Amino acid sequence: MEERAINYTDGDVIVFEQFGDIFQTTDSNDQWKVQERFATMNMVVLVICYRGKVKLRHGGRDYEATTGCGLAFLPSTTIESLMVSPDIYLRGFGFSLTALDSMFHTYRRTWQAALSLNDHPLVQLSDGQMQVADHLFQIIRLEKEMSHSRHYRPMIRSMVQSFLYLLADIIIQSPEETDLSIPHREQLFKRFVQLLWASGGKVHNVSDFAKQMCITPKYLSSIVHQASGKTPMQMIHAYTANMIAQRLRSTDMSIKEIAYELNFSNESFFGRYVKQHLGYSPKEYRARMKDS
Repeated sequence: MEERAINYTDGDVIVFEQFGDIFQTTDSNDQWKVQERFATMNMVVLVICYRGKVKLRHGGRDYEATTGCGLAFLPSTTIESLMVSPDIYLRGFGFSLTALDSMFHTYRRTWQAALSLNDHPLVQLSDGQMQVADHLFQIIRLEKEMSHSRHYRPMIRSMVQSFLYLLADIIIQSPEETDLSIPHREQLFKRFVQLLWASGGKVHNVSDFAKQMCITPKYLSSIVHQASGKTPMQMIHAYTANMIAQRLRSTDMSIKEIAYELNFSNESFFGRYVKQHLGYSPKEYRARMKDS
């Protein structure tokens, strides 16, 4: 690339470009392979493809991104395999849940759609959205020259906040909600989603989340059902099952190790849970994924 890559991080926000700065090369077929850098990061990450092709496997499914496509990943996402063409050029950014909460306010519909990114990480950007993303990166490039400024960090964060709004536009292709008649309940639903993501599948009870939020389980159930049409328990089960499936598919951890890491009381109960929510025993599910 003609210009030096942008790389910025302050713990809560990352900005990066030029694929080689994030991933490492391999001699196999003159292509690139992924470093599992984002597999354990507690961040929301959006990667935009400007040139070349990206092929990845996520959630047991294969995806291919070309120019104009974005790949959006929620916290604790595991990329099981990834290959790209030699001419690849990507730009991207990530932000922690702390940064999300402090910089970005959005509406219930956006949070509902954001949850769907776990199953459908591939998003298509319009020409206008690509142009906006390009302008934002150019501004960040200019601000990079002012890294000595006492206002450097807030300047970068203001640009990342603009990317957050761009991401909201990408995952919500409909007019912005205006019903703010119960803003407190909206904020509580958002807080529940953040805590669910941050739990990594290790918290299984509605009461535990309610305690963290200083509300009753009954009130939390009412908030979540009104906002999403689902119960908190349904959302917890879905997220926990996804965290289990990721480990069974993409790690060599034993069944006992996975059960322990995700705070299940014993291996027997863990096996019944997996059977109920994934349709197979842990061993059967792992074997089927290896054969697929």
